[in-house]
Amino acid sequence: MSESADETQLWMVPYADLMSMLVILFMALFGYAYATKTPEMERTLASMELSLDTKNQSQARARLQEAELALELRNELATLGLQDIGLLVSAKRVKLTFPAPVLFDEGSAALAPQAAPLLDSVARLLAAAPNPILVEGHTDNVPIAGGRYRTNWELSAARAFSVVEHLIRRGVDSRRFSARGYAEHRPAADNATAEGRRANRRIEISLLRRGEAEVEEKP
Repeated sequence: MSESADETQLWMVPYADLMSMLVILFMALFGYAYATKTPEMERTLASMELSLDTKNQSQARARLQEAELALELRNELATLGLQDIGLLVSAKRVKLTFPAPVLFDEGSAALAPQAAPLLDSVARLLAAAPNPILVEGHTDNVPIAGGRYRTNWELSAARAFSVVEHLIRRGVDSRRFSARGYAEHRPAADNATAEGRRANRRIEISLLRRGEAEVEEKP
């Protein structure tokens, strides 16, 4: 799954164009209303102006809240000295990427002792925002040999569920969550190398933009 800063720019440009067109349309209608001075048109334009202004304010508040959360997450990671955890802010989400060994022992979906304080900090920040949360588990392409889980599908899904359960126990609303396990089928790097396989063993926690909860993001 690849995302870049360009994604944010691609989202902002059409949004800016749309707002410009709405402003032009509003100005044209205002000019017409001023010329005709009909009470019905004046009431309609007043309603449109209030609706547009309310929507813009709501969107601006949501974007500001997401930016503040991203900054808090970055500061929290720096305070904890966790440089290995990735933080990505895109047009659709604020995403934290955890290398699997930070949260789990090899072949296990039970949270390791060092995972609890880290996820507790994440839970505190996530609880402050109303956005949907997506937790995704990923593995490399090495088949599982023995142990509780028969396949990488089972392991990746179980790890995602373990993270969700911990965050819920720490006060994050359970209705905000969805969880997915992708096994080795959404690689972040090439599974042909040890370094690539290490990068692919990961958990991603994403705070989604409102309205993006059901949008399937392409790898």
